[in-house]
Amino acid sequence: MLPLLVILFVVSYVILTMLVFEQGQTIESQRSLIREMLKDSTQLAALKNKLAHDGSKQAHEKASAPAEHKNADSNPAAGAKGSDKETKRPGKSANSTKEVPGKPAADLEDARRLTRMI
Repeated sequence: MLPLLVILFVVSYVILTMLVFEQGQTIESQRSLIREMLKDSTQLAALKNKLAHDGSKQAHEKASAPAEHKNADSNPAAGAKGSDKETKRPGKSANSTKEVPGKPAADLEDARRLTRMI
């Protein structure tokens, strides 16, 4: 009976060792994937910042060009101040307010359920 237990112990130890080894490989592959995703994310963020910066430059140039034509007869210092206010910041979107979805008809019919907002 003892040799059978020894064989089972050795087999279970080999299986456990294989499991630990496979888990280590899985963790390393996930770590490398996370690093690749982080690299891609930083490249994407840099590209978005560059595009936003270029977009704000173009918007500033477009806003200053009509302002120069409009203010050619008036005070040039007032035109420069007005064009700064018209340009948008690069990180802000045009529509910053979020729309709240309406309540479904099924929710309106159920009078037992009360929703309280704090």
